[in-house]
Amino acid sequence: MSKVAIFDFDGTIVDTITDVALSFNKALKENGFPEHKIEAYDGFVGGNLETVVSRMLPKNCISEENIDRVKTSYRSIYSTSEKENTKPYPGIMDMLYLLKEQGWKLAINTNKGQVLVDQLDEKLFPENLFDSVVGYLETRPSKPDAFGVKMICEECGEEVSNAIYIGDGMSDVYTAQNASIPCIFVEWGQGALENGVYDNVISVNTVSELQDRLVNWDK
Repeated sequence: MSKVAIFDFDGTIVDTITDVALSFNKALKENGFPEHKIEAYDGFVGGNLETVVSRMLPKNCISEENIDRVKTSYRSIYSTSEKENTKPYPGIMDMLYLLKEQGWKLAINTNKGQVLVDQLDEKLFPENLFDSVVGYLETRPSKPDAFGVKMICEECGEEVSNAIYIGDGMSDVYTAQNASIPCIFVEWGQGALENGVYDNVISVNTVSELQDRLVNWDK
């Protein structure tokens, strides 16, 4: 029986915000909407794509039609971009290797499209480092539904109770709660832990602290 570390992707293990922002700005401009400064995207990202797009549109322009237009443009632009600024956060690779050596099962659960996350997994990480990669498909529920967690644990041959969730957004916290598993909230991403009392949730400020928590985690 192995422990399963389930990681969110953007803002948790991989720094994607610059390339995401550049692609969104191109999509907004292409559809006649104002662009935003790169740093503004920290407040936009998190959740499914429709929610993200709605945050960056002018309030009087938020409609299903406009969201769909920008979303479609973004997907095309981002999927074909070089993503030259996208890379794992410092220390992440060493932590993943250490966990793997200790017998952990490693997984990704993200609302980024399945094809895109598979491409980035292949580009940025060694083959078979992750035992399961579950991205967004229209045919299955997205986060914060616990569907992805259950799918990952099934693919890893482990019980859901052996898993811990690591992410940088409230959708990650809610995903962990919906799956009834612990959550580690990382502070270096684009999200913020909202005020409130959350069962079985702790926050960390550095990758080193995250590594220590996982290495010494006793479920």
